[in-house]
Amino acid sequence: MSVGYGRAVEWDGKILTGSVVVNGVTTKVTADRAIIHAYAAGFSDALSWEIDRFRIEIFEKLMPFLLRQNS
Repeated sequence: MSVGYGRAVEWDGKILTGSVVVNGVTTKVTADRAIIHAYAAGFSDALSWEIDRFRIEIFEKLMPFLLRQNS
């Protein structure tokens, strides 16, 4: 299985949005603050500005969770 993600990761203050690519198929995924706090190690109490600043790192940490949710 080939897995990757799109580089465009956005934080609108409530939802982190990005895309995962599995075997050439791109799927839009989202994570709210509760998911970030629960599944992104090191960001269990992240503030909005921290999520925005570290959105790529957070998205990478969420990849296993996002893949499970979208498989």
